[in-house]
Amino acid sequence: MSIHFVGFSEACRLLIEQVISKGMQLLLENTVERTRLPPRSNRRYGVAVILLIALCCVGWWSSRVYKSYSFRKMCQTAQRQKDWRYLRQTAEQWVAWDSAASEALWFAAEAAQETEDMEGLATFLGQIPETDQRQLIAMVEKANLEWTVLNRPLDALATSQSVLLRDPRVLEIHSRVISFFAMNLQRSQMLAAIHKALSAGAEPRESYAYLILADTLSFTNGDNLNSRWLAACPDEVRFKIGLAVHTAMKVAMSVDSARTEDSVDLDNQAARQLQWFLDEVPHDPVLLTYLMYRAYQSADADRVADLLQMVDDTGASDHMVWVFRAWYHTVNDELEEAEKSVLQALKLHPLSPLAHHEYANLLRKMQSADVEREQRLAGEGRELRSLLLRRPTVADLDTELLQRIQQYAADCGDERVAKALAVRLQPRPGLF
Repeated sequence: MSIHFVGFSEACRLLIEQVISKGMQLLLENTVERTRLPPRSNRRYGVAVILLIALCCVGWWSSRVYKSYSFRKMCQTAQRQKDWRYLRQTAEQWVAWDSAASEALWFAAEAAQETEDMEGLATFLGQIPETDQRQLIAMVEKANLEWTVLNRPLDALATSQSVLLRDPRVLEIHSRVISFFAMNLQRSQMLAAIHKALSAGAEPRESYAYLILADTLSFTNGDNLNSRWLAACPDEVRFKIGLAVHTAMKVAMSVDSARTEDSVDLDNQAARQLQWFLDEVPHDPVLLTYLMYRAYQSADADRVADLLQMVDDTGASDHMVWVFRAWYHTVNDELEEAEKSVLQALKLHPLSPLAHHEYANLLRKMQSADVEREQRLAGEGRELRSLLLRRPTVADLDTELLQRIQQYAADCGDERVAKALAVRLQPRPGLF
């Protein structure tokens, strides 16, 4: 491809030549005069040197302007001609010459997109400098590519968190992060991400479903997603445990629905796999809370006690740890310890139906008048959970259901959630 430039580019070239010629002429003239004039005439020589430096700077700047203009024209021509290979080649040369040229990176990104090179597209978008006003858009698109076609979940999470540091109001990215933590069963991280979105006024609709479902997270596509992420990151323990627990939950459901020899055998295999993981990572909150839940369902207080002994600081922020601790103390008539535990669970997550259920059981033992209130909250929480589980997706929440969640949050004393939902339920366009 041959491209000829006239006008501005020719003027730049002539200016550069004139600047250098004039500067050299002045320097030579003043050097000769300096050899035959007294010392005080050196001032004139100094002025000439300064002028030469200034002219050289102008020349250098003009040279760069000329080269940037040349690159831009070549890229624009290639863009018009849809010569994506040449556009990318020229844009990369431009970036190699000037790494801060964001315009060149956008040209390169367009070429990569048109040739369906998603890896290259993500790379170029990630290089857009912060000085570019569109850098946030570039980072959002890079995150979306990493979450989807590139299947780089850990990179996607890092990119998404960078976006939210820059602007916490990007609802799309909040949705990605919240769903990621939900799908690999990191309960406390999911709730923290939801509250971060609430603080920014940018919570996605499904946040309210996750708040109700947080006690026992379970998703029909959870095993598929964790398997996909594990294929991209074979050594990542989060995805290994996420896949193992999701698989164990599905097997347990099949045993509950039809107890056959095959289903029982699969359940035993799943239990052995979970035990192997427990031996490898004995303090993992996801693994421990799932195993505690199975023991809780079987009313196996000794097993719950053994598992509680394995909880370390990494599990202290998971409200379900405190729910199971409250249940264990209640069973053993250690009512003071049980109350401390259940109140901690409700402090961490006021909307927990299971925490309200255990609090009601405790208050019944304590013969407290507040038992009816906790029973009512537990019942409403269970009903909301049941309604959500029957929905096609976690984002399928109509106004009536959102209003019930808003009232439930208010009754539970969760003012942040109740106020946020009250705002979202106002008849204003663009919300949700």
